[in-house]
Amino acid sequence: MDTPDYIICLECDTPVYTFDWDGTRITGGICTSCGNEKPTLFNTEEAYEEMMASEDGRHYGSGDGYE
Repeated sequence: MDTPDYIICLECDTPVYTFDWDGTRITGGICTSCGNEKPTLFNTEEAYEEMMASEDGRHYGSGDGYE
């Protein structure tokens, strides 16, 4: 996979343009908006769009089972 132009912080949904990429995955990055530094809390644009599409239509709330 080619190096993405940017990655997306999963903590605040902000694009991050300075990051480390090992050819297949994100190995580092720092979100300037929220300070996130955990590589597992970033996604490529493609993976982020897939994640959002799979969550489409789900209701997020208090978790009490009532929707």
